Amino acid sequence: MVSEQARGAVWQELLDVARLVRYYEALSDRHRKKHRWIRFLLLGATAGGIAALLELFPAELRLFASGLLALLVVWDAVSDYARKAAVLHAVSLECSRLEIEWRELWVDANDPETDEAHVRSEVRRLARRCSEVTGWVGHADIPEDRSLDEKCKAIATTVEAERYAT
Repeated sequence: MVSEQARGAVWQELLDVARLVRYYEALSDRHRKKHRWIRFLLLGATAGGIAALLELFPAELRLFASGLLALLVVWDAVSDYARKAAVLHAVSLECSRLEIEWRELWVDANDPETDEAHVRSEVRRLARRCSEVTGWVGHADIPEDRSLDEKCKAIATTVEAERYAT
């Protein structure tokens, strides 16, 4: 039989990983959108640059188009939104796999036949794995968005509470 304390630990970790799945996927989507916008602006600036080369614009507009193109190329290179989106998506997928394992552990923790030592061992293993996975974000130099994190926490809590309501 599993103690209430161990069950509570599993529940809190399940909620946390459910939040992480939503948070990292939302952050990945945000970075993909930023990257798409930069690429779209680059396309427009490039078209303006070509038109400027063909002298279809006045001199002032040609200078503006050239400056905008240079700025966007530098912004794209420095921001590296595509790489950040890829890292965040990979973290989200790994967190999703972990969420499945936490759900299985939650079911086990509620089974009277389950040994508490097994649950505690699994909590440690899954928590370590979650820490490793989320550490990838720090290595990718991706800033935290506390507001988005709070929104994802509220959604995850609601969804999981509804899923396991009796």
